[in-house]
Amino acid sequence: MTDGMYDQHTEYRRCHLGGAVYLAVEGVLWLLSATLGAAGQIPVAMLVLLIGGMFIHPIAMLCSRLLGLSSHDESNRLSVLNTWIALTIPLGLPLIFMATAAGHANLFFPAFAVLVGAHWLPFAYIYSMKSFLAIAGILVLAGILFGFVFTGSFSACGFLVGGILLLFAAIHYLVVRRELRGE
Repeated sequence: MTDGMYDQHTEYRRCHLGGAVYLAVEGVLWLLSATLGAAGQIPVAMLVLLIGGMFIHPIAMLCSRLLGLSSHDESNRLSVLNTWIALTIPLGLPLIFMATAAGHANLFFPAFAVLVGAHWLPFAYIYSMKSFLAIAGILVLAGILFGFVFTGSFSACGFLVGGILLLFAAIHYLVVRRELRGE
């Protein structure tokens, strides 16, 4: 690896397939939580997303190892930024609790979508992929729409967000795989 920032971003993107594994793990978690909510298990659905979210990183790392992905160079400092960005989710959880207080459970997924969408924004820099700007914008917009306009369903926003995350996981996987084949 050379010392240029471009090379650090490229290395990080390639080692992590543009975040595809993380997006896929998170997308499956959202779909599982939304499915539980649609089945009437609303408290369980909330706990699955809240507690399951704490395991996205270790599960994604395990999946990455199983896929045989290489680790980034220890001198690559983007992992430090990645850690700081990841901490925005637990620090934002009080907003989720405030939104869902007083019986407003239907705001759980929309509020979470806004938080997670904002969380994905800086990954456009880390991975040097503008598609993270689209992910962030789409998730925030989905949260706003389901929080203020389409408020009748507990799980609809969760299904949409899970699907969007899986779609972008596939896109990132294909983009980075094509990039790797081009070498």
